Amino acid sequence: MTTPKAPTDDRLAALRRQIDAADEELVRVLARRFALVEQIGEIKAARGDPVVVPARIEAVLVRVEGHAKAAGLDPAIARRLWRAIIDEACALEETHIATVKAKR
Repeated sequence: MTTPKAPTDDRLAALRRQIDAADEELVRVLARRFALVEQIGEIKAARGDPVVVPARIEAVLVRVEGHAKAAGLDPAIARRLWRAIIDEACALEETHIATVKAKR
């Protein structure tokens, strides 16, 4: 004999499907962001600009904290997430710049 499903099982499954959809959307947005990072890397390589610009990074983090607060997300969580995103973006930019310079 099978045990009947509790109503919360259906709710949990529905919420997990929504998280899966949100994850898919986040991946698409991150892919777009990193494509832009590569374009910025090309410009920086051509101009000889540094990858890391601390004032720009801090401005991005402050802006994101404001967006997070407005959206009901803990700004500290957003800051930590964007710090990781920025670190990965800088690594990608450094690699891209090195590739562009090697082709010259």
